[in-house]
Amino acid sequence: MKRLLLILPLVMLAGCAVNLSDRIESDYEYVTLNDKPEHALEYRVYLPPQYNREADREFPLLVYFHGGGGSHRTWGQKGGLGERLIPKMEDGEFGPFVVLAPSVGRFDVIAGESERVLFDEVIPSVRKQYRVNDTTVGFGHSMGGLSVMMLSLRHPDVFNAVAAASPFAYDVSPFEPTDQIEAFEKKYGDSFYLGRWQSGVAGKFGSEQEFDAYSPFEQIRRLQRPLPFHLLLTTGTEDYMGLYPQNLLLHEELERKGVPHEFLVQKGVAHSTIREPRLYQWIDAQANSMTRGAGGN
Repeated sequence: MKRLLLILPLVMLAGCAVNLSDRIESDYEYVTLNDKPEHALEYRVYLPPQYNREADREFPLLVYFHGGGGSHRTWGQKGGLGERLIPKMEDGEFGPFVVLAPSVGRFDVIAGESERVLFDEVIPSVRKQYRVNDTTVGFGHSMGGLSVMMLSLRHPDVFNAVAAASPFAYDVSPFEPTDQIEAFEKKYGDSFYLGRWQSGVAGKFGSEQEFDAYSPFEQIRRLQRPLPFHLLLTTGTEDYMGLYPQNLLLHEELERKGVPHEFLVQKGVAHSTIREPRLYQWIDAQANSMTRGAGGN
């Protein structure tokens, strides 16, 4: 395989609406949540360049979870990730994939009713409507890395492979005693991003039990059986959000539980771990091995 040379943008967007690329065909849908039109799980399905011209071909499904500030449009924005991967899909270096990109808000994780809708309604509907094979890969960066870790651990049998880049997860709960939270902040440093985690992400859960049911750290500690999917975790040593030590802890929890996974440390890299070609080579290799009926990390 040729080396995958990519210069990719961050997925932490400013939050404004983005223009979709006219080079990628996509379909938009939404499902209202709890019968409230103002609350919806929105999603786009992006088709690879070969989709219409190879009418008998089935493609692996890539479920892409956007980072904070993004949306269901992030994958397909002009100059963005999906557009930059088109040449790699064309020549077979990456995929090609049918991409499902769900969203419940720029800074909201998929949980509760939106989680049920995604797994019980949206993914089965996409599988019926589009020509996809039996391979499903989960992929996310930053907040999307958190989402793909949370949801793949809760729904392990849905995925064949999962790639989490710089997952936005801290091993601390807003429901812990104040002295424990203060000790955590003293050890790892109080910051805007830790505050965003405590209030904006972890704080969305109504109880400690609910938080623990989603926390990647707690889910890994409570694993009772081997994970049926292959897992890649990647992180940058210079992450300005303080995520490197937290991602290292996540790796160590996986090791303690004996969970096979790959841990790709990007030395000298900040939060832009999504630019690393080896990430896409791994995703492609996993999808290809599943298609051939092979396995192994």
